[in-house]
Amino acid sequence: MKKIYKILTLVILLTGLISCEDYLNEVPKHSLTGSTAITDYSKAQAAVNGIYSSMSNDDNWNGGLYVALASKSGFVDFSSANYNMDYTQEDGTGDRQWTSFYRTLNYANFAIKGINALGDESFPSLSAKEALIGEARALRAYTHLQLLWNFSHWWAGDDDEYGILYRDEPVELSNMKKARSTVGESYEKIFEDLDYAIEKMESFTSPRYFSKEFAKIIKAKALLYRGGYNNNTTDLQSALTLVNDVMATAPGAFEMEDDMQEMYDNSWDSKENLFVRYLENDNHYGGYWYPYGIIYQGDRLPLSPGQETTAGINYGLDWFKADGRWDIATGESRAPETWDNSQRYTFVKLSRKGSYLGRQEGSPADKYAVYHFRYAELYLMKSELLARTGADITTAIAPINEMRANRTNPSLPALSPASQDELMELIFREYWMELCLENGSEFFASVRFKKNGVPFIEIIKNKTLNVNKMCWPIPTGEMDNNDLMVQNIGLE
Repeated sequence: MKKIYKILTLVILLTGLISCEDYLNEVPKHSLTGSTAITDYSKAQAAVNGIYSSMSNDDNWNGGLYVALASKSGFVDFSSANYNMDYTQEDGTGDRQWTSFYRTLNYANFAIKGINALGDESFPSLSAKEALIGEARALRAYTHLQLLWNFSHWWAGDDDEYGILYRDEPVELSNMKKARSTVGESYEKIFEDLDYAIEKMESFTSPRYFSKEFAKIIKAKALLYRGGYNNNTTDLQSALTLVNDVMATAPGAFEMEDDMQEMYDNSWDSKENLFVRYLENDNHYGGYWYPYGIIYQGDRLPLSPGQETTAGINYGLDWFKADGRWDIATGESRAPETWDNSQRYTFVKLSRKGSYLGRQEGSPADKYAVYHFRYAELYLMKSELLARTGADITTAIAPINEMRANRTNPSLPALSPASQDELMELIFREYWMELCLENGSEFFASVRFKKNGVPFIEIIKNKTLNVNKMCWPIPTGEMDNNDLMVQNIGLE
């Protein structure tokens, strides 16, 4: 009886679609409950908007996830369990992300199933129906990719058994128990969704929603992460083709901004965003980590004699402080508690004015964004992909130098690496200084970039990397209630 109760509890938690009035009060107005059937075009659109709602108003999908990954990289130690990578099933690291991802999958599968079942005559055109399905499938693919990157052996060969727990239908008692896919099957399923989305979706119009271009970039990043780690030229060439395509065909509404400070000030309204977390009318809710947690991880001001500002950085501080982006990415923010009026030196590009002052002053002080992808990352990816596919040093560094030249605030000089090793290190540094704490890119870079044959993560932490711990353990709740599930090796 106790086990049945636990299963029922988990089903309800994962679905997020039934009896969730309290939760839905906190998300944008277009979310849809499972009790409301998809009977027309407007409800089909609302169902897809509900997927975004499940992502946007959830720190586990956003700041909490990306602070954890930055800590895993070793650049910061804001989360000791992730910094040390000493987690096991029992300590619960990653549990909240697991639940959040599968809740989003339930929203996506609910939408896909309902829209597919709705007659073509209910839509303005067949292409409108297919575009909406493509959008939902892209959202499903991105969620499965997060599960692959965070809970599975994303780096391994196709036959590796530690792939994702793939779900393409809403969770019910009848389908609760399910075995995980192999790594190869995981990529295949994710790419099937993305390829459909790339074919059927509309091009970019707003960074608040997925687009054809974002689907291409999701696929390119998956190919780059795995291909870069394994030096797989086929994957890398495919990723480069996708990046080149996006750069060549992206609409003018998606472009680099020359003023980085203005870009962050504009937050989710910046033209540099391809996809960004957007909080609609609930922009006072930015989660825990960005408006609160990273502030307390920064330096308390005034500094002690001889102390320098670090914003909590463990490694790479000398790179960053010599770079013009330091004074824009970091700065002073008031402590987030009502009773604490101290000042902290932190990553103000994300903390903005902090939870307390942000709520007091309102927008734009509290426009907390999560930058899932900015245009600048296209340049970084292109440079890396060129370097890994045989381009000469001058050709490979050119995209990054173009990105740096496009900035007027700050002014960034061109880079001139003298060797292949220096080229790769400079590209690695750019991932950290341009994207730190924004979307997890620094962690995946830290395990695929090497110096003297050693992954950078080992240099950063002065510790040998346990490859099996590049992912989190499967949560106890899943292991207890799904006897077909296999725990990640070494994380029992």
